[in-house]
Amino acid sequence: MSQCSVCGQEYGLTHNCAGIAPLVTADETAPPPNLRFAPVYYFGEAFKIMMWDDAAVRRASRDNNSLVYGFLLVAASCLIPFLLLAQRSVTLGYPVPWSLMPARYARLLIVSLLWIVLQIGLSHYLAKFLLDANGSYLGIMRAYMLGQMFRVLVLIPVIGGMLVGIGGIAVLMMVFEEVDGVERMKAFMLAAAIGIVFWIASIWWMTSGGRPPLVR
Repeated sequence: MSQCSVCGQEYGLTHNCAGIAPLVTADETAPPPNLRFAPVYYFGEAFKIMMWDDAAVRRASRDNNSLVYGFLLVAASCLIPFLLLAQRSVTLGYPVPWSLMPARYARLLIVSLLWIVLQIGLSHYLAKFLLDANGSYLGIMRAYMLGQMFRVLVLIPVIGGMLVGIGGIAVLMMVFEEVDGVERMKAFMLAAAIGIVFWIASIWWMTSGGRPPLVR
C-alpha cells in the first residue's frame, strides 16, 4: 500500500490523483507516540472518535497500531456479557459456569471480528461502487476498529443496546466521510442502511441457531 504525495490518498497498484492536497492541521499530522505500548494515547484517541472528533478518525486511518488497540477494545467488549452473567448468577445464588466461559468467549470474539470485517468490506465496496469513495479498505478498517469504544455503552441500563447500535452507525458514518471522502448525508444513509441490514442479520442469526453466550 502506497500513499500519494499530492492528494494523500492511499492506493494499491494504480491511482487517479485528484491533484488537490487535503487541508490538514498540525494536530492531525502529529505522529503517534514512539512507543509500542501506549494504551493511554490510543484509548484517548478511541474516546475522541466516540465523541465525534474528525481529526482523530483521520489520524487513526493512517496508524497501523489502531488495529491492535481496536482489537483490544473489541476483546474487552466481548467480556461484558460474561461479567454481567457472573454478577447475575452470584446475585441470584446460582453457581457461575466458569468452565463454559473460555470457549464461549473465544466464539463470541471470533464472530465479532468476522462481523466487522464483513461489514467494513461490504460498506467500502458499496461506497466505492455507488459513491465514488477514494479511501482504502485498510484505512477504513484502522479507523473503525479504533472507534469500537462505543460498545461499552451496552452497560447503560435499558437503553444500552440501542445506544450501541446508534454508536456503530455514527462511527461508520464518520469513517465514510473522513476516510472514504463521502458526503455527510450520503455517508449517513449508507451507514444507516448497512447498520439496519446487519441488525436484521444478527436477529436472524439469534433466532435461527445462534444464541447468547452460555445458553446452549
